[in-house]
Amino acid sequence: MQSSRPNSSSGSLLQGMGPPLGSYAEYEAWMDIQAGAICRGEWDGWPCQSGFGMLRDAVVASGADQGALWLVDDWKHELRPCFSSAAHSDRFLQEIRQPLTSGLISMVFFTENAICEAHVASRSEYCSDIDSRLGARTQAMVAIPIFFAQRCRGIFSAVIFSSGSSLNPKEAFLPADFDILSQASSLWSAQMDSQLSGLAIQTGAKLRS
Repeated sequence: MQSSRPNSSSGSLLQGMGPPLGSYAEYEAWMDIQAGAICRGEWDGWPCQSGFGMLRDAVVASGADQGALWLVDDWKHELRPCFSSAAHSDRFLQEIRQPLTSGLISMVFFTENAICEAHVASRSEYCSDIDSRLGARTQAMVAIPIFFAQRCRGIFSAVIFSSGSSLNPKEAFLPADFDILSQASSLWSAQMDSQLSGLAIQTGAKLRS
């Protein structure tokens, strides 16, 4: 179904992809195509940005040094950040990519199981490539799968850097911090599903059971 890269229509439905008509299976296929385009960055400013403030608030409330929302690009086999609370977020969003073949967040994506790790470097899945590019060293990490349009589409992560590269005295995430980040990720996922479903209705979707 996705053998060729469709054109994008800035902030609207993909060109040539009309509203879903017919069965729920056809509707779900339509949702999958739209969600895939969002994850690859083929939508301009919609709908991801509407929930970024909520994610940023959760990162601050958890005491993390930095948070990011990663969406999967199935064609390039990588996780692409579409939100970052980093001081230099523009550079982070433009330059940083996580191959699906390595790293803790890739592991979380494939297993669909969240982690709250106090000593990241002790994990065999830890990959230092991103830390090296950012000039930091991750001490602790929370990584939570993001689900919308019927499947896992990415990861919401928050990290605490080691004391050598951060003024943050915090060394690990508490259960309450994990709960804050989990709730934010669930709300963002629900918002995405709601907006995609609303778009289908607005464009005249007609479903039959």
